[in-house]
Amino acid sequence: MTEISPAPARARRARRGARLLGWVAAAAIALAPLVTPAAALADETPSPTPTASPTPGSPGTASLIAAAANSGLVPTGSDAIISVVQRNDSARALPAGALSVSLSRTALTSQQAVTDWLRPVEGAEQALPPLEEVATAEVPELNAGDERGTNVSVPAEERDLTGLAPGVYPVTVSGPGGSSRTVITVPRPDAPARSVTVIVPITTDARTSGLLTAAELTELTGEDGALTAALDAVAGTPAVLAVDPAITASIRVLGSSAPSTASDWLERLVELPNERFALQFGDADLATQINAGLPALLEPTTFAPYADPANFTSTAGSTATGSVPDPTEMTAVGTVANTIDAVYWPASGTAGGAVVSALAAQSGPDAPALTLVPSATIDGGGEAVRLAVGDADLLAYDSGVSAELTLLAATGDDTALRSVALAAATAQAALSGDGAVIATVDRPAAGSRASLRTAISAVYASPGATPISLEDVRAGAEQQAGLIDVPADEARVAALERFLADESRLATFATALVEPMQLTARERTAILQLMGNAWLADPTGWAAAVDEHEQATESTLNAVGIANPGTINFLATSAPIPVTVRNDLPWPVSLVLFAETGDPRLIVQEATVVDAGAQQNTRVEVPVEARVGSGETTLTLQLRSTAAVPIGAAESIGLTVRAEWESVGITAIIVIVVVLIAGGVVRTVFKLRRRRDGTSAEPHDGGQQDDPEHQESTE
Repeated sequence: MTEISPAPARARRARRGARLLGWVAAAAIALAPLVTPAAALADETPSPTPTASPTPGSPGTASLIAAAANSGLVPTGSDAIISVVQRNDSARALPAGALSVSLSRTALTSQQAVTDWLRPVEGAEQALPPLEEVATAEVPELNAGDERGTNVSVPAEERDLTGLAPGVYPVTVSGPGGSSRTVITVPRPDAPARSVTVIVPITTDARTSGLLTAAELTELTGEDGALTAALDAVAGTPAVLAVDPAITASIRVLGSSAPSTASDWLERLVELPNERFALQFGDADLATQINAGLPALLEPTTFAPYADPANFTSTAGSTATGSVPDPTEMTAVGTVANTIDAVYWPASGTAGGAVVSALAAQSGPDAPALTLVPSATIDGGGEAVRLAVGDADLLAYDSGVSAELTLLAATGDDTALRSVALAAATAQAALSGDGAVIATVDRPAAGSRASLRTAISAVYASPGATPISLEDVRAGAEQQAGLIDVPADEARVAALERFLADESRLATFATALVEPMQLTARERTAILQLMGNAWLADPTGWAAAVDEHEQATESTLNAVGIANPGTINFLATSAPIPVTVRNDLPWPVSLVLFAETGDPRLIVQEATVVDAGAQQNTRVEVPVEARVGSGETTLTLQLRSTAAVPIGAAESIGLTVRAEWESVGITAIIVIVVVLIAGGVVRTVFKLRRRRDGTSAEPHDGGQQDDPEHQESTE
């Protein structure tokens, strides 16, 4: 369920940074066998035989990182320059000693052999090639916390490098700090021209909400932002861009309120001459949607709920409010001239024959689908890059080269690790054959401008490389091939099925909203983001995000309801029953409150219209009339949308009916009033009589008492 309130920007930045560091760490771990640190700074001389090691630069360790200069290329007759970086991250000084460079004259003949040499599987036995020491260099002591770079030259004539046939050769470097594996590539002097295409994703990190906020865009498109770094890296190169349309929609939906850096970034993206195609919104997992049996790929329904019409003017220079652009305009990633339609790029290694065939059926004859798949999943295609599996059109990108480019792009600003990965990528490109090669920098996005640009240049600068557009590759002759079976990711399929079931429930519930699309449109974009390929690198985080989303869905479905007041004493023949309707949603709802009772003593208004504002409780009065009688009864209340869909749970209110008490009470009050009035009248009459009697007797009696002579005569 789409979050009602976006997470704080600081928390999002923390998550984004943690994920980026995780990818860089993963790349460093993958390159670790190339860079063997000394264990606890042992005093004995390290063996020239390379061994597995922890990540270079780990706290408390020293490390040695070695790579051939010039991208690992050593032309015939040229000296080999080996760049060695020693890092002492321990608490003690690294003793002085000698750096020893050893070379095997037995070439590595396949891309897999290069991978096995550079990154041997831990615990697996490996037959090492014969190694010959070809150069040494003395290095002084290295203080704790310091880093030092040393170039060791291997003379071509003296060490007979001129006798090396074109190919890729294993190299080891040992010395204070550990040992490291790398390779040198001797290029063919007559290397034939070959077509080369590099595809680079323009995406963001994994997320749970549909669109980027203005604050997120400000950060990403700022001077040091990840999206800015991506455009800086591809500008001036022939790279093909694979753009997530959620980025462009996030900027356009803000209209005139979009951050200036974001608007400038979007303008720059559109104007770049680089060929590009749109990924699915949020770079959603294509294979999972097909494996879930969807008849069509999911797409956003509308972006209107995210937009403020006041930010859109009808014409340039006009102050009149315009209409919000439709989804097609919002998600455009370039111009008609530089954008290729109907290109699908499933996550590497997720698409088998069934997925590819289903994707081919997604587009019509006017725009046939073209699916990108890694060469590792091709069965019987040889070195061809333009393939067909049944009626499906494919482009096969080189798995070995692409894997190295992805690691290279993830090295960030660590120049030593970048040199190691660059030499590996050069070797993989040299062993990719003589035909055309398509390579990708796979998701996620690169860690820095320099690392991504180096990854792009690694292929385009290889001997004989000639850039070719994706459209030209697509126009080439196709070769029939097969695809190996790729099992579906059952966990992701099950999650998507639950999302879609919940989406259906939410669509029904949304009929209660004044604007149902406020809920439905946000839910669709959230689902696409949750199924984004960026989550594949973080299965634990994805599982937590799925659980959080499902909990949010249940909270939304329970966000509108009736607050049960308990038992009510109904003592009148006719009076309204107060009912409180709760709306915890950030959007207003329009409902009908239905009331019913099976008790003949009550007459209830069956339907009452309820308009509840966003995030507030609304008091509703339900007219009730009681006939003669008394006792306990129940009033059942149910909220329904204007489409007659039940909203929330039905509530039963207990009523204690004492309708005759009203007459009894009125009679009692009348009697009391009459008695009081009568009493007052009687009291007043007696009081007047006493006054009248007292007034007539007072002069006579007073005279006799006051006259003494009269008293005496009487005696």
